[in-house]
Amino acid sequence: MRVIFGGAFNPIHNEHVNIIRSLLSTEGVDKVILLPSNNPPHKHCATSFEDREEMIKIALGDCRDVEICDLESRDGDRHYTCEVLPKLKQMYGDIAFVIGGDSLIDLNKWKNPRDIIRQSPLIVFTRGEDVRFNEALKYWRQQGADIKVSDYHPADVSSTVIRYKAALGEFDDVDIRVAEYIKERGIYGFYAPLLTRLESDIPLCTFLHCLRTASFAIETNYSLSLGLDYDKVLLAGVLHDCAKALCHISHVSESVPKDAVGTPVEHQFLGAEIARSKYGVQDADVLEAIKYHTTGKKVMTDLQKLIFCSDMLERGRDYAEVGYLRKCMKKSLDFAYSECVKSQYEFLLSSKCGEIYPLTLEALDGINKK
Repeated sequence: MRVIFGGAFNPIHNEHVNIIRSLLSTEGVDKVILLPSNNPPHKHCATSFEDREEMIKIALGDCRDVEICDLESRDGDRHYTCEVLPKLKQMYGDIAFVIGGDSLIDLNKWKNPRDIIRQSPLIVFTRGEDVRFNEALKYWRQQGADIKVSDYHPADVSSTVIRYKAALGEFDDVDIRVAEYIKERGIYGFYAPLLTRLESDIPLCTFLHCLRTASFAIETNYSLSLGLDYDKVLLAGVLHDCAKALCHISHVSESVPKDAVGTPVEHQFLGAEIARSKYGVQDADVLEAIKYHTTGKKVMTDLQKLIFCSDMLERGRDYAEVGYLRKCMKKSLDFAYSECVKSQYEFLLSSKCGEIYPLTLEALDGINKK
């Protein structure tokens, strides 16, 4: 039997490869057909089909009995599974179709799902037990679906996170040869000009801290399912300290409150202005996240909380409470933010650094009232 494994593969990552190896070890499977999408109805893919196909070839260099099908690259049409399956059956004979557990839960939202289950058995990969999945599995089997649930449970890896971290120069969860191809071709370098400029404008240690802050924020946005726009998260993260080396000019900027000039918090206000005027950021959400990333304030949006916490918790930070605070982040953003504000307040008290900035006191007051 031939197994069809479709997806954007943007890029192909280690769990894709593990799924393929699992399929090839399944009894009755003699070949895995990879079907890279070209114009899927549910998402936009800016990476060319040719680059994604080449990355697949690089990652699977030592995998036998795998074929790449270019069916969806032959036209610019939208390709629905119910319409593609008959063509694949003509090409390959008996087939099974691979989907994820989340896809089975949402199968009723697909176009003509009953046509899909009539045309092909399904092989489903889940990340573990889930009540909604079990309900969907029971329902579709009652509708006549032939469904095999794989014993292999892939790790939770996000291609979106991989792409945005690649934009920062980090390459987790992909084959090292794929990472080299991405770097050589500049495939996810959509912020390369901005990052190059930032690196030349601020001290190297500050630049690396900004990259780590953005990376931590991107990972957290996914792991906590915050649903924030990844471009906003990346921009706010990498630019939050863009004015760290410019504080000496803050006295000429109306964007910096007079009571912040000469204090450790002045760079957050100036940073929002520099991000707008020098780096071209016009998004108010991003600018506000930069503007309050050091002090916080009484009412904070999720993006503002995320950048505030990520600045304190990025992997380069090493202080007594950082381990505890990172564990708080695994519970919820609100809990982590409240604990981070309290930790910062206690640090400022103990360090006897002078008067605590009013916005920080307002942030603490807002948390205590909750």
